[in-house]
Amino acid sequence: RATHTVQQLLTLARQEPGGGEQRLTSVNLAELAARVIADHLPLAEARRIDLGATPTSEFVWVDGEEDALRILLGNLVSNALRYTPPGGRVDVSSGEDAHCAFLEVCDSGPGIPEDDRQRVFDRFYRRSQTDDAGSGLGLAIVRTIADRHRACIVLDDSLLGGLRARVEFSRSLAP
Repeated sequence: RATHTVQQLLTLARQEPGGGEQRLTSVNLAELAARVIADHLPLAEARRIDLGATPTSEFVWVDGEEDALRILLGNLVSNALRYTPPGGRVDVSSGEDAHCAFLEVCDSGPGIPEDDRQRVFDRFYRRSQTDDAGSGLGLAIVRTIADRHRACIVLDDSLLGGLRARVEFSRSLAP
């Protein structure tokens, strides 16, 4: 657990301003989502969770740091898998609408009460009802990466019954 916490702290430090700027490239959000899903399939299968992608456009691009965006989406998927009960479902999607390009993770887990939805981004914050042995840094890392990409994170209720975490990228970043 200590090793995991140290790794999370190093990741967070690298993502903060001055932590090592990387060159922006065009990132295909559908390809990014497919890679993150592939990375997490063994955990999903072990927990008997249906992890997959919802159909979206294959041609949604943003300018960004690909490795950082992979960490961002990976943390969201990891959290969804951690809190979704066995036999549940986690859907990952990317796309665009009239307002923004987006990445989205929906799950059939317990969700997060509305009162806690902003606090979960605080470093080391752990909900009192949580028995899981996390460090409380995963969503702080997500927020830091989103901020670097001028993206916002919206947490609300999922149509699957749990949480929907949506990262919205400003139109100015889309090519």
